[in-house]
Amino acid sequence: MRQVSLPIYPVTYPTGYRLNQNESQFPIPERIKRELNTLSFQDLHEYPVRPIAELLENYATYAGVGVEQILAGCGSDEMIHVVTQALLTPEDIVLSPAPDFSMYPIFTTIAHGHHIQTDDLSYDGLQSSILKVKPKLVLLSNPNNPTGRRWTVEELTQLAALVPYLIVDEAYIDFSLENSIVSELNRFPNLIVLRTLSKAFGLANIRIGFLIASVEMAQYFKQFVPPFNISGTSAKIANLFLKDQTYLKEAIDWHSSMRIQWEELFSTIGTVHPSETNFIFVTLQNAEDVWNTLSSIGIHTALHQNAIRITLGNEEALAKAQSALLAYATR
Repeated sequence: MRQVSLPIYPVTYPTGYRLNQNESQFPIPERIKRELNTLSFQDLHEYPVRPIAELLENYATYAGVGVEQILAGCGSDEMIHVVTQALLTPEDIVLSPAPDFSMYPIFTTIAHGHHIQTDDLSYDGLQSSILKVKPKLVLLSNPNNPTGRRWTVEELTQLAALVPYLIVDEAYIDFSLENSIVSELNRFPNLIVLRTLSKAFGLANIRIGFLIASVEMAQYFKQFVPPFNISGTSAKIANLFLKDQTYLKEAIDWHSSMRIQWEELFSTIGTVHPSETNFIFVTLQNAEDVWNTLSSIGIHTALHQNAIRITLGNEEALAKAQSALLAYATR
């Protein structure tokens, strides 16, 4: 047995408004609910060859790449697992900025690598750390989770030129797709992009993620992915959403509208960081007090050092948060 001590991801399901997991709060349109009811399950005895093939074709079209450049997995988490297993040898260094997604050090350790984080989220800090520790790969989210900070394509391509591999986790990029680095894959064969349907598409329950890379890199990673690693049922649901002509725009527009209102609310008590995602990050002098105030009325947010991250909730959650913060400010 390996001598490791890894944090176990806390799986919680609190009552009230779960604005701590970055799950989409956008209500599924009735037309899509009707289409979901038409899905066939006559093939439940079969391995899902056709649904997965269709999923890869549909997502390749959406992402603007060739189908031979894409792998699908059980959320982008599986794709992080695949990349670290496939690229790392014992004690290879993986570098990430701080803060960033909490699963990066876990998957690095599982792959026998060594995860290091910089002191901040600056480009200069990351570049300096690259020159100092010489990582095998840099792994970061763009936009950043939890802060919403967006790395520019120029910054990322400069980083790609400094390291053997750059993995860009674009879990939230669908809210601002024009900022994706996918268009640079031909220039940088050491670039790997990760995507998910859990955020803007609002399909966290079906657990679908993607890896996008050069044809050569994608073929290499396929060796590390078992056949039929996602369910045909999940693939069918994903295909329905991907083929809908207006769903994603509707979801993005809804989040844009709600983001303005949540930003206005929290700007009265703290510093709201710029965001193009389904959450906002707010720096506060009394973050834990605010977090406790919201939790006490069933609004669950993510507590960070001197800050909280809030998933964009619906109008009902917003009204409840407004009342709570008004009472908090005047107590």
